[in-house]
Amino acid sequence: MMALVRLRPWIGSVLLLPALLAGCARYVPRPIKPDATASELSARRLDDPKLARFLAAMGHPERRWTITTLTFVAVYERPELRVAHAKYALARGALTSASAIPNPVLVLSPTYNAAAGLPSPIMIGPVIDFLISSFGARSASMAAARSDIAASRAAIQTVAWQERGRVRDALLGVWQTRMEARLAEQSAVNATASLMVQSQRFTAGLVSAPELNLARLSAEQARFAATEAVRRRRLAMAKLAGAIGMPKSALRGIKLDLSVFDRSDTPADLPALARAALVDRPAVRVALARYAAAQDRLRAAIDRQYPAFTIGPGYHYDQGDNKFILALSLPLPVFNQNQGPIAIARARRRLAGAQFQAVQQRVLDQIVIARTDWRASEAADHAAEQAVRTAERAEGEAKRAFHAGATGRLRLLGARQAAILARQNALVAQTQARVALGQLEDALHHRFFRGQI
Repeated sequence: MMALVRLRPWIGSVLLLPALLAGCARYVPRPIKPDATASELSARRLDDPKLARFLAAMGHPERRWTITTLTFVAVYERPELRVAHAKYALARGALTSASAIPNPVLVLSPTYNAAAGLPSPIMIGPVIDFLISSFGARSASMAAARSDIAASRAAIQTVAWQERGRVRDALLGVWQTRMEARLAEQSAVNATASLMVQSQRFTAGLVSAPELNLARLSAEQARFAATEAVRRRRLAMAKLAGAIGMPKSALRGIKLDLSVFDRSDTPADLPALARAALVDRPAVRVALARYAAAQDRLRAAIDRQYPAFTIGPGYHYDQGDNKFILALSLPLPVFNQNQGPIAIARARRRLAGAQFQAVQQRVLDQIVIARTDWRASEAADHAAEQAVRTAERAEGEAKRAFHAGATGRLRLLGARQAAILARQNALVAQTQARVALGQLEDALHHRFFRGQI
């Protein structure tokens, strides 16, 4: 009876344990239903009220669908940035785990001695074990977790920039294919007019059948090119829809603002921008943060060669006697001094250092290639513009000669076709120059297209 009375406080403490745990986290299931998510993807639209509120909060209402507004749409709708944010939350959770103090362990080992009936055959009592961490291992683990958080934060910036680049390239494709379709239609109309003139001349006996067939073939090829240009324009719209995370139907009736490709900032002081990119590009900062995390984990592994120990104060009620206990548990570093984890941590630090150098080298290579391509593309663009001006002057002269009656309609149509061809070549050069500028923008992590965030 006396034993039961002495045990009641401990029984009460055990019964209170569920109440102490009531504030713990609870599992809430959130199942994913593929059919429902598929329906949501197909139902997305640019006039969604939630999207409108987000764009308004970002200071870019949906009245003008510029490259900036569409980039915000991609950030809102596409999953890549959510994945990056989830990884950031995971890194913060790792810091919480590294910062946590180990919980004490309650040990109960009741025994019953049947041979000792008096004063009581029961021996029972709690022992609470406290783990004392190894010197600086805990602080080193926390520092490594903070470095992982910095890497995850920089990775979010990388993903956001990739979203901008994806939208920029898709929008540039729309700009290019619209211009291509317009020029291809002009070429087809001009070729058809040339065929009509040649047909009249053939009827009059002024040209041969092979010449008429050649004109007919040119007209058919021009019409095919116009049809193909329409296909590419539609495909470019589909790619833009994918870049902003929308179904293609969401772009129906939307007026896109493509003026960003009519002008751009001329890259200046490229050496300074290149040096800044080699030091401060998010990809470089990610690699540097991962190296710092590897260093801190090596420090933690070295600190753990001095093992943690456990101290366990407790109480025993032993056959009527009150006994107080102070237990101490200490691993003996006889067979190893944590050499394995230390060797692994050293190797991971070397790996992280090599990966950092590889990232910097890739950034430098990207900058060199993009800068070379941009300069060459700019030169080709200027040459193509000169060719357009020459062809337009020839077209103007042919037009004046035709109206003066000095030449026939066929020569005017030929000069017009030459001018259209020059504009098509110039469009290729202009597009390549803008693609190269976009690649330089990505390499330097610096905006050149005005209107882009």
